Amino acid sequence: MVLACLALLALPVAAAQADTGAPVVATPEVSGPVAAGQPGDPSRDYPFDASLVPVAPFGYTESEYLFSGTTSVGPYTSRMLVRRPADPRRFSGRVIVEWANVSNHLDADLLWIQSAEHIMRSGDAYVLVSAQTDGVYAPETGLKAWNPQRYAPLSLPQVGSFVSEPGSYEIFGQALRAIRSPVGTAPLGDVTVRQLIATGASQSAATMTTYAQNDASLYGGVDGYLIWELSSATLGGSPATSASIPSPTGAGGPPVLWINTETDLARKRTTPDGPTYRLWEVAGATHVNERAAQWGFAIQRRDFGVDAKPPVCKYRPYSRIPTGEALDAGLEALRTWVTDGRPPTKQPPLRYDKNGNPVRDAYGNALGGVRLPEQGVATAQSNRENSGRDPDCAPLAGRSVPFPAAVLHKLYPTHTDYVARFKRAAAGAVRAGVLLPEDARQSIRDAERSEA
Repeated sequence: MVLACLALLALPVAAAQADTGAPVVATPEVSGPVAAGQPGDPSRDYPFDASLVPVAPFGYTESEYLFSGTTSVGPYTSRMLVRRPADPRRFSGRVIVEWANVSNHLDADLLWIQSAEHIMRSGDAYVLVSAQTDGVYAPETGLKAWNPQRYAPLSLPQVGSFVSEPGSYEIFGQALRAIRSPVGTAPLGDVTVRQLIATGASQSAATMTTYAQNDASLYGGVDGYLIWELSSATLGGSPATSASIPSPTGAGGPPVLWINTETDLARKRTTPDGPTYRLWEVAGATHVNERAAQWGFAIQRRDFGVDAKPPVCKYRPYSRIPTGEALDAGLEALRTWVTDGRPPTKQPPLRYDKNGNPVRDAYGNALGGVRLPEQGVATAQSNRENSGRDPDCAPLAGRSVPFPAAVLHKLYPTHTDYVARFKRAAAGAVRAGVLLPEDARQSIRDAERSEA
């Protein structure tokens, strides 16, 4: 068994649901936490998706809960994975709830992969919700196959498929009710949730968008949405196959921050930035970046005993532009937006030519968009273009090709020149609201240690 990259696919925004009866709006019964052994133990008696970043040094706990209820297409028992401060006094009051991505036929916590350290530094709680059948029933990789004993109680209505599972939207909505207004067992303990952010990436950005459009008003409780890495451009091809990225909730709904990589280029904004909507396009970033790829390989080694390797492509795969830094800044921008009504700063779109392709500089890097210092003061060609027999090469992995020494010397005659320019770019990104000061400091430290 060889697993593919973490986020295989994004689908068009308006995903259809099967015809069913009226959705069931209820608070499910929660049980747990489920006893767990040490992650990596051969018994696999621990939560799937157990964090690769140790949570205890941050003063956090990680626990798995089961929750049960009924939907318009049948009863269910699913699970949620909860990471929260061990000391309730450290809880910020905000919980981030992620719809587990199942593009690889297993549950994946894509936001946690990119932003775990920031979430824990902030004192936020994080909950991963298993809502789709593929994450539970997929042969070899689904929860029930991975540990038949631990996940024996899980049962989801097998009606519809992929993003067209009507029960999945009701399961997610009921999970939110159990998190925000628990009856009986409280997954977050004895705390008050003051702010709830719902999030999904790639395929689960499609389901999250559908949920926001069709179901969220029934269940309530969502204060804002972070939707990322979704455009039908993600399906590949150049120019992109679709140009539209509409806001899922409309002018009167909770605020939506949509963050895309260059892989997910939008080309045209059908919903202009306004009081409840922002779209950021991160130049040079790719749908699967180096951090996500390495996390995926580590999960495969720990949880499946598979020594996975990067795809063999024409160019070195996986952008090193840190999408997670834009996501960290986006989470904080959403916090302010929900609390004070002050929206994030408007960001320029990527620049496109008349055929809808990104305009690039002499070194092959895209112009415009959100420019993190690693792209603004580039040491590599970072973009969505790649090729190879492995389908993950393009456009999901993209490329990161280091500049030759002669080009680096031309751009930055000395290491001191490079670091000085990097610091200015980092300061500009902080002022623009797309980079947090703590992430900027770490990026500067990395630049200082680099060979550029």
